Amino acid sequence: MNKNILIVDDDKRLRELLKDYLTEKNLKIYLSEDYDQAKEILSFVLFDLVILDRMMPSGDGIGLIEFIKKISNSPVIMLTAMGEDKDKIDGLKTGADDYLSKPFEPEELFLRIKKLLDLFGNIKNKKIKISFGEFTFDTSNFKLKKNDDLVYLTEGENNLLEKLINKRNDIVLREELADQEFDETELRKVDVQITRLRQKIEANAKQPQFIKTVRGKGYKLICNEI
Repeated sequence: MNKNILIVDDDKRLRELLKDYLTEKNLKIYLSEDYDQAKEILSFVLFDLVILDRMMPSGDGIGLIEFIKKISNSPVIMLTAMGEDKDKIDGLKTGADDYLSKPFEPEELFLRIKKLLDLFGNIKNKKIKISFGEFTFDTSNFKLKKNDDLVYLTEGENNLLEKLINKRNDIVLREELADQEFDETELRKVDVQITRLRQKIEANAKQPQFIKTVRGKGYKLICNEI
């Protein structure tokens, strides 16, 4: 696979365990024990993916996620303590692409790494068109078309569709789709935007075929890559 991965965690035993396991998977692993050291490394090494602990004695992982997203398009997997839902939500809203609760199996982490590397590699290295029904979405210019006709989307609808496409055929939490602070008002806004988007791409918005509701969690875009 030959990809550069940075692991940021203050737990030395976990760092070394993950390094040994992921190195066997042909990944090149860099280690950092704190955020300041991670920022220094990130300044001169281009990483294909970053794994970081949400909370460490040296600081809050949210700031590091923001730093990573400002200087690169590298996907981020955030590690959180079991049950810290608000931390997961904050991280996802800041730009984390996935999260994993501790404790976890190294194999599960590797599968998540592989999935993100495949997804981001596809988007980065080739122009992808996503199809659902009569519609296509071109990730090279973020244009939605129905057959050959351009479909107008508001900025909010376009951003929403982009987030769904980035995790196509997988569940996207309502919290991930919210643009501002996590509260019930923002989640209701997401639901309204989903309804409006459905009205543009579904034959029957009340019985959607493409943007499915996953009760109690969020939404899933059913589509194909062409």
